[in-house]
Amino acid sequence: MNGRRIATVVLVAAALVGLGFLAARSLDLMPEQASTRAVLVDQLFRWLLGVATVIFLIVQGGLLYAVIRFRRRPGDESDGPPIHGNARLEIVWTLIPAVIVALIAFYSFRVLAASEEPEDSPLVVEVSARQFTWQFHYPEAGITSAELHLPVGRQVRFEITSDDVIHSFWIPEFRVKRDATPGQVAELLVTPSQIGRFAIRCAELCGPGHATMTSEVVVDSPADFAAWLAGQRAPAASGDPAQAARASFDRYGCYGCHTLADAQASGSVGPVLDGIGQTAATRVEGLQAQEYLRQSILEPGAFVVPGYADGLMPSNLGERMTPEEIDTLVAYLLSQ
Repeated sequence: MNGRRIATVVLVAAALVGLGFLAARSLDLMPEQASTRAVLVDQLFRWLLGVATVIFLIVQGGLLYAVIRFRRRPGDESDGPPIHGNARLEIVWTLIPAVIVALIAFYSFRVLAASEEPEDSPLVVEVSARQFTWQFHYPEAGITSAELHLPVGRQVRFEITSDDVIHSFWIPEFRVKRDATPGQVAELLVTPSQIGRFAIRCAELCGPGHATMTSEVVVDSPADFAAWLAGQRAPAASGDPAQAARASFDRYGCYGCHTLADAQASGSVGPVLDGIGQTAATRVEGLQAQEYLRQSILEPGAFVVPGYADGLMPSNLGERMTPEEIDTLVAYLLSQ
């Protein structure tokens, strides 16, 4: 009888392990892998999924067995047998979860250490979050962009901060997420492994425009990335004021809150800028259109359009933008 029970336990354990392995190998619950970190994280996730499947089946199977085996029979009005407990069983079911947790902690640490191992000469990208846009600065090239471009196969060190409230920098396909906190710089290492376009999201509720705080990371070949860097310098060097103004509109995140067809912007948090050239002079009595637009950029709280919230537009654009950029942007908006 004991031998039969042992064989039954062995068969059940083998079946449970097999089901856990099948769940880990067959269930594809993660997004596309686009970084070396994603491979490591997904391996850990599959291992955890397999272990969780086995534990789930043991617990639910035990409950089902107890419900059937120890159910109340019709006509049985007697009390259940008094059971003091089983110290050996309690030790076993305490040690097993402790061992599992220890293994998970060890494996997770190994994955974290491998993911955060620095390489020589990573590409540094300074990520600035603000309501409700992302801004990316490449200090080596002296370029700032609202769209993130990265070369495939090269490690990137993100230096992440926020200009206003707490945000969270999240690229699901990279398996990376890091809080952007005002006054602090958080570092994050990742190596893109696949060419393509992948979504950037804010994973921290940051205000009324949180849902629109999106951008893209474009992973290029090394040659295409170099060409993109060169192209970012073109608007300023081209001598075309409208092109330079569109670049400033994009660089400083205006697209995140405003709608402007010529700049392909569809933000809804701030006033619509289509036709602003014809209406700016009528907004404040005695103030010409040029002065109205300039002051609205330098002092966003001076003239708040009815129906829109105050305090959402960055108040430091006068420090971040050059006088030439402001002049070019004002002239561009007047032409809309």
